[in-house]
Amino acid sequence: MKEFDYSQVKHYKMYNFIKCVFRPLVKIVYKMEFKGLENIPKDNTNYIVAINHTCALDPVFVACPKNVPALHFMAKVELFKNPIAGWFITHMYGFPVKRGKGDNSAIDYGIKIIEEGHVMAICPEGKRIKDKDGVPQRAKAGVAVIAKATGADVLPVAICCDGKIKAGKKVTVSYGKIIKNSDMGLDKENIGPHDIKNAANMVMDNITSLWEAEKNID
Repeated sequence: MKEFDYSQVKHYKMYNFIKCVFRPLVKIVYKMEFKGLENIPKDNTNYIVAINHTCALDPVFVACPKNVPALHFMAKVELFKNPIAGWFITHMYGFPVKRGKGDNSAIDYGIKIIEEGHVMAICPEGKRIKDKDGVPQRAKAGVAVIAKATGADVLPVAICCDGKIKAGKKVTVSYGKIIKNSDMGLDKENIGPHDIKNAANMVMDNITSLWEAEKNID
């Protein structure tokens, strides 16, 4: 496995090409529906997209609409062990994270992404949801740690499907209202672990509310 270069945020022309080519296909195969697109910030900078983790295609689903900017996203390091898959994910702005090991390289790289004016996507739960109904789970600290370090706001996004996501099923992506850094209490001078936990939980609560709203419709 080739070592990922965390020293700088690179730019890949292939991203826009692949998005244009595959967006119509993804929307058809998964019967995509998008809600709350008006909530996506128009300046396309200094915010984090937080998504419930349903499957490997979460960042693809969320990035489909034209007004969603390129999303730099964390992906488990195991996906990069295959040279071809690793190359493709990297050129789609994915970067590896070692789950459950306090991966400071990935966290620091996430901070760098935001500070350089890009948009980062993260699944606060840290791992794919195993609940067969897709019920969102508790958040880990990562999303709040990066938001605190950068002053970034958070855009909550819920992916909802009736059962396991697979081809031919309807997948709804619901974009919520932006959560200000100050609303999470992350603009205070003295921030402790409890504050970080509360901020991460607030983000996850917003995602869960969006998810529950869609399930109630169904």
